[in-house]
Amino acid sequence: MAADDLSALSLTGLLDELASESPAPASGSAAAVAVAMAAALVEMGARRSPGWEDAMGVAAQARSIRQRTVPLVQADADAYAASLAALAAAEETPAEGRDEAIANALAGAADVALDIARAGTDAAYLAELVADRGDPSGRDDAQAAAVLAEAATRVAAALVAANLMTGESDERGSAAASCARSAAMVRDRMGE
Repeated sequence: MAADDLSALSLTGLLDELASESPAPASGSAAAVAVAMAAALVEMGARRSPGWEDAMGVAAQARSIRQRTVPLVQADADAYAASLAALAAAEETPAEGRDEAIANALAGAADVALDIARAGTDAAYLAELVADRGDPSGRDDAQAAAVLAEAATRVAAALVAANLMTGESDERGSAAASCARSAAMVRDRMGE
């Protein structure tokens, strides 16, 4: 599926791809979709808050998050496929270049996952703003956005750690873990 654009599929088509026997797309692509959905809910909540002075600015920020996250659905599938290919080719790759090839592929996958985690954290913070300052009728949607964003951020942070195989010792691992903690704190502040 790596050659196609997952973001151009219908929802049913995307779900069919996720459910297929193919290893990619997988959880990273699903996390990117969840962040985009969270950002869309935030954007809706801000747009439905005419009495809030900053509503259109928050809506624009949420739209920006959505626009930068949608391409990550495909980018994650591509990076994951590249990682799997590098691991599968390890036995045929000369020893002197093997570790570097695998490390580069895994680092690429970690970088995409970190972008997803950062976008998720941004969406969570905006969801909190909409819940606090937006029209009260949109509070439930803002809370749903925060839950989606937090879950996606946690998934993305776990993928960063898995791809780096280091937990938090790598700067990217620390950054992703920080994103996950921040999104969780936002969601906790908002309640359930």
